[in-house]
Amino acid sequence: MAVSKRSRRPARRAAPRRSARRKSWAARDLRGSVDLVGLGNLLQLLSMNKTEGVLMVVRGGEKQSLHFGPEGIQLLSSNVPRVKRLSKIARKLTGPRLITADRLKKLLGKEKLLGWTLGHVVFANEQLSLEKIREALRLQVEEEILDLFVWDNAIFQFQEGPPPRAAMAYPLAALRIRADVTALLLEAARRADELLQIRKTLPDDKTKVQKLPREIHADELGEDVVRVDAILPLINGHRTLKAILRSSIYPKFATLRAVHKLLTLGYAKARNRAGQTVVMAASAIAAAAAPGSGPVDPTSW
Repeated sequence: MAVSKRSRRPARRAAPRRSARRKSWAARDLRGSVDLVGLGNLLQLLSMNKTEGVLMVVRGGEKQSLHFGPEGIQLLSSNVPRVKRLSKIARKLTGPRLITADRLKKLLGKEKLLGWTLGHVVFANEQLSLEKIREALRLQVEEEILDLFVWDNAIFQFQEGPPPRAAMAYPLAALRIRADVTALLLEAARRADELLQIRKTLPDDKTKVQKLPREIHADELGEDVVRVDAILPLINGHRTLKAILRSSIYPKFATLRAVHKLLTLGYAKARNRAGQTVVMAASAIAAAAAPGSGPVDPTSW
């Protein structure tokens, strides 16, 4: 029997589906410079692709890792000193022992975190509960995550997949931050715009800030009143803005905003490296120029 000979061509491979191509792209590990890519752009891309994974951001000796998942954002680890203190507090608060208001006050005072949202729970005379404590901790962790958006000279690394089981033992990892990444990005963008305005007033971290001998009216400070109260001891005319940011128990943006509020309201002044006054609110100049105050020379203040 004659057998017909047919040319055997290799079978054509089916073209990958668009969704599969997108998935394979998102599955790759990503790394790069935060300054070049933009943390907001990166998070928006991950959110659009519904990609679950762990993001690590490193700046010098500071490092934080976050998990992005369908239920929200979690802070998996941090070696930032103030966050390490917050983690220690969270471990003690969520332990088997019953939390009392007196014990919490003592704990906050020891860890030097009075004035944070957690302190508000204690001093607002509200009924203390584990749910309120966790909500206060969540708000503070969210502040730390938002502070990542103002980190400069930082690098990132993103790895797709669920978080390591060991990372979930971190006391702050159980706190779910906003599930809606868009809301987080909008708040980060609002802060970025405000930071630009602040930096017009305080462009140099070597600037020295000093409190003026005026009575501070709390109602003028608004939501910054507690932060201002916490950083006032640091504003002595000898510390630079860089030293104040490093010593503050608050994240960088919150500290800058509080210092800026003091300057614009005329409760403080700033001197450049040459010792010249570079920031003085118009209200303070007017107060100094009031009858009986003598001639006004802002550069001598």
